[in-house]
Amino acid sequence: MGVAAGSPGPRDLALLGERLEALRRDWASRRLDSDPLEFPRKAEREDQEVTAFLAASLAFGRVASIRNSIRRILDALDDRPSAFLDEWDGKRPIAGLERFVHRWVTGKDVGDFLRMVKGARHAHGSLGALFASCDAGGDDFVTPLSSFQRNLSSYLPRRPGADSRGLRFLLPSPAAGSACKRQHLFLRWMIRRDGFDLGLWTGPAFSPARLLLPMDTHVHRIARYLGLTRRPSADLAAAREATAWLRRLNPEDPVAYDWALSRLGILAECVTERTRRHCERCAIRPVCRASLVPVRKVAA
Repeated sequence: MGVAAGSPGPRDLALLGERLEALRRDWASRRLDSDPLEFPRKAEREDQEVTAFLAASLAFGRVASIRNSIRRILDALDDRPSAFLDEWDGKRPIAGLERFVHRWVTGKDVGDFLRMVKGARHAHGSLGALFASCDAGGDDFVTPLSSFQRNLSSYLPRRPGADSRGLRFLLPSPAAGSACKRQHLFLRWMIRRDGFDLGLWTGPAFSPARLLLPMDTHVHRIARYLGLTRRPSADLAAAREATAWLRRLNPEDPVAYDWALSRLGILAECVTERTRRHCERCAIRPVCRASLVPVRKVAA
């Protein structure tokens, strides 16, 4: 999906590409400890997919809280989530999660979430195989993601209380216009094979060119500073608009810049209350509309 002709956008696309490449180099292979991707990266190969889906689904809130919650769940699964799900009957509660709470997600929500994952793995062999069965092609993964979420939900027996707020939050659908940041983050981890990303899902359909920028409030704010979107909300339309501009810079891998851009927000390198100290050291300062530091022109 391209950018409409005449759409407002970055002031200097070539310079933006140069500065984003500089930012990407700055953050390449740095600060894995600041991201939930750390958990699947450290997992055994057979556990990476399940660990990644759990970690991405819980990636909301403070970094320390996210890390503690993921660690607690993995401890309850004996740090072997795939083997645990294969051996679990899906009926008994998971010991150690009785009092689990991550914001509004409870231990019961996590148990139901894992029942879905277990059912999908039993029926298809892996989450990647289920996703592939939902994918009829397209410019991006939004339509197959909606189908994947619906199919995954079908593996949870319908019963009173099954459709809780926490469980709905763990499995959002882009059908209502949500950016579904955590789900697109999971897809980035699974499909890209560069940097820290895992690249577990392979094949022609799993092309990085179809990925969307995982759009949260931090990335949305920075994308607006760069002219990648004019959308007032961090929604699906904003993610598509920003990705379309990035696709002009890198058609085969438009979300290659996501790691670096998201570090700026996660690590408070770019904050709402901007300061000269932050702006002066930022690689994208020359193309940032919000920079507090004027760019010096070099005399010819």
